[in-house]
Amino acid sequence: MSIFFRGTYEHTLDSKGRVAVPKKFREGLLGVREDYVGEELIVTYGLSNQLFIFSKEGFDDLTRRYSALPGEDADLLDRFFGAGARECPLDGQGRILIAPTLKAFGRFEKDVVWVGQRGHIELWSAARWNEALEAVQRGVFLASSEALKLAYSRIDFNI
Repeated sequence: MSIFFRGTYEHTLDSKGRVAVPKKFREGLLGVREDYVGEELIVTYGLSNQLFIFSKEGFDDLTRRYSALPGEDADLLDRFFGAGARECPLDGQGRILIAPTLKAFGRFEKDVVWVGQRGHIELWSAARWNEALEAVQRGVFLASSEALKLAYSRIDFNI
């Protein structure tokens, strides 16, 4: 993955579950354009009850990389990332609609935080993001499952 996302942006979900994607992240995922209406981002489960957001190409790249792992690891990651993935088109205001299952997984209420993370973007509930920052300061990785954390750590992002 050639793009390295940086920064954090605080936003809010509206009453329908829509959230604006920061312009910098839209441009990094989809290229610089005048109009993003209908362009799709792939949103799936993250390892720490956050959501991972990719371009279609970025998600295909992740899938290719974990598919190269031994059977059980690839199957576990596909059940997690692949089964949870949703195509989310951007509307005229640069927003995506977060599906109810993804919203529940992320424990989203109103306040959310967009986080740049290597070759993808993460969307956290603001409360969970604060917990994660505190955990990092203590040297802890908040993985939803040790098996997922281990399988994910085996992905070769250098190929």
